[in-house]
Amino acid sequence: MTIPTHTYADMERVRRLLAESQFDAIVSTWPENTHYLSGFYHPDMRLTWERLHIVVWPAGGEPIYVVPKARADNWNGTDSGTWAPEEDRPYISDIRGYRGEHEHMVDVVADALADLGLTNGLIGVEYRACPVKISDGLRHRMPGLRFGDAWPLFNQMRQVKTPAEVQLLTEVNQLTARHLEDALSTLRAGDTELAVAARITDALMRAGAQELTHSIFGGGCRAGQWHPWPSQKALETGMLIRTDWGVRINGYCSDIARTAVVGTASREQRTRFDRISAVHDVIVDAARPGVVARELVDLARREYEQRGEEFRWSIVGHGIGLVLHEEPQLTVEYDEPLVEGMTLEIELGWVNPTQGFHIEDFVYVGRDRTINLTTDPGARALIESGR
Repeated sequence: MTIPTHTYADMERVRRLLAESQFDAIVSTWPENTHYLSGFYHPDMRLTWERLHIVVWPAGGEPIYVVPKARADNWNGTDSGTWAPEEDRPYISDIRGYRGEHEHMVDVVADALADLGLTNGLIGVEYRACPVKISDGLRHRMPGLRFGDAWPLFNQMRQVKTPAEVQLLTEVNQLTARHLEDALSTLRAGDTELAVAARITDALMRAGAQELTHSIFGGGCRAGQWHPWPSQKALETGMLIRTDWGVRINGYCSDIARTAVVGTASREQRTRFDRISAVHDVIVDAARPGVVARELVDLARREYEQRGEEFRWSIVGHGIGLVLHEEPQLTVEYDEPLVEGMTLEIELGWVNPTQGFHIEDFVYVGRDRTINLTTDPGARALIESGR
C-alpha cells in the first residue's frame, strides 16, 4: 500500500462541517474518528484503550494531537533514541505527549483547550465512546465549558468518501471476497470450521491484510446462529456453510459474506440462494442517492414475498469505511437519505434454527447508479465445493 494515510480523508470537508456546526471545538477519542482527523492509524489505538490518542480541533483553527509521550517524543524528535522511527505519522503538527495512563492526559487536553482560548463554550465529544475520565475531567478542570454530542457530526464528516478511500476500500473488500470464495470452494467433509478459518485468514494475511476484524463461520445448525465463530465442529457432506469475513488495511474495513455447500447443493438450497441473490441485485440497483433506508427494507420485504420467501432478516446493509458498521444503517429506523459518494455493504440472508444463508457485497453509490464492486452482474452463485 503506497498511499500515505493522511491523504485519505477530505480535510476541507472536516473544516467546513466543523465551522458550520454548533461547536466551538471537538475533542475526539474514538480511534476511527481520531484516525480520520489526524491521518494516523495504528492497531494499538484499539488494543490499548487506556493510552488514548485525542484530537482537539477548534472551529476555524488548527488541531492539536494529544498522544502517549513516547509516541509524541518520537514524532517531535525529542526522545533519547529508545524507539525506532514509525513509518507513519499524523499530518497535525502540534503534537503533545502525556505520561502514564491516568489523569495526566486530561491535564494535557485541558491545557490545549486553554491555549486555544477555549475556557468557555460548547465542546463536541463522542457520547457513544468518550471515556468519562475525559468528559468529567474536563468539566472539573474547566467549569466554563459545556458539552454536546458530536457523534452525528463525525458520521457526517466520514460518510462521503474521497477517491483514495474508495480505492482502498475496494481493494480490501475485493481481496476478502476473492480469498473467502477460494477457500470455500475447497471445503471437504471432515474439515473443521477452525481449520478452514485458519486457511482463509492465512491467505488474506499473505495477500496484504493487516488485521482480522471478524471471522464468522457456521455450518449446519450453527449457520442459523446470529454471529457464529468458527468451532471444532467437523463439516459434513451437503452441509450449508454461512461465512462473514472482514480485515483491515491501514484502518479501512472489509465485510464480505458468502454461502457455500460442502459437496453438491440440493435443489432447495440452490433455489433459496438464487431467490435471495435476485433480491440482493434489486436492492443494489435501488440504493440510489435520495433513497432512505426504510424504503430499501420495505422493498426487500416485498421482493422476498413475491419470490415465496419469508423476510427473516433485520437489515439490508450499512455504511463502511474506517468503521465496520457506520452510518447509514439500512434499517427501518434510519430516515436520512443516501448521498452520492457513500460506500455500503448490501447484505441479505435467510436463517432458521437449522440453517443460514448470507450474501454481502461492497457497493459504491454513484450519481446515477450504485455499483457492486465485489460481484459482477450475473456472476453470483452458491459456492459448491463438489463442482
